Amino acid sequence: MDTGPELNSDASEAERKLDTAWIDGDMLFGKGMINDKAQLCAFMIALRSIKEAGIRLQGDLILTAVAFETGNPSVDQHQGINLPGEGFGTKWVVDRGVVADYALVGETSGFGIVQAECGAAWLKVRVKGREVYTPRFERGKSIQENPNAFAKAAHVIMAIEEWAVEYEKRETIEFAGGTIIPKAQIVQIRGAERVGRPSPFCDLFIDVRIAPDKNPLAVKREIAELLGKLNIECGVSLFQYSRGYIAKDAEPLISAVTTAHRYVFNSEPLQPPSAETSMWRDLNVFNEVGIPSICYGPPRQREPLSGAQNRAMKIADLVQAAKVYALTALILCGVE
Repeated sequence: MDTGPELNSDASEAERKLDTAWIDGDMLFGKGMINDKAQLCAFMIALRSIKEAGIRLQGDLILTAVAFETGNPSVDQHQGINLPGEGFGTKWVVDRGVVADYALVGETSGFGIVQAECGAAWLKVRVKGREVYTPRFERGKSIQENPNAFAKAAHVIMAIEEWAVEYEKRETIEFAGGTIIPKAQIVQIRGAERVGRPSPFCDLFIDVRIAPDKNPLAVKREIAELLGKLNIECGVSLFQYSRGYIAKDAEPLISAVTTAHRYVFNSEPLQPPSAETSMWRDLNVFNEVGIPSICYGPPRQREPLSGAQNRAMKIADLVQAAKVYALTALILCGVE
């Protein structure tokens, strides 16, 4: 179900509207609808159509719908069950015996077959300074002498941003299923959470997507070496890591989806957009435990007039997706 975070109390009217769902003409709109309730409905319609047609499958067909595919990780004082990191719901399901020969994930994919996803490494960089009362504050002759942690952090941020640009180019992977482009960015900056006194530190939190099979400690070492050259006192820690995978032994599932797609569209499946193969999704959980898994779903639409950005979908695309899901089940499970 891909439940997202609650809205802030000061959310704008447009943000509140986008947190709902609505129909306008031939389009569906809404954050939750795109991620991932529309495809869940398509799965349910597909399964119901098989039952109502009186078709008996040779194999079992299981539908799962879980929360916390995307979850904030636990770090520092932010701990607990509501901060589980990536994939908590699917891990919970698999750990409780819901297993299968294959798993088809119904995320948006531009009607392409997603065979791989990145891993996700979350790092914290603590830039250290000194707490100096403002009237007694002296900047010194260099940034290294400056006691202000935020002034030092500005230089660290620019160094990390330059590294991220090169990292993205260097780590790009072309494979049979498309292109993987691991990306990185600073997603949060925090001090001592007070305004009456200077903070003696500045924490930077970095979201780094990493290629399947890459060691996250290698990324940590790269950033540590980079910051060491600045001669600014910093500490780097890895506090969350979710692995990425390229699906193995998924050929029967890929073949079934491909055959169903050809029947519905009279064409080959499209190559998935690179963003769809460069994020973290639940197929990583299935592939990690040896259940070959891929992703297939309708495309997102960029519809700027509604303010929905890429949070829109054509109704006709969702109908076509439901047909592909139903036919895939018939092909893969077999019919008695």
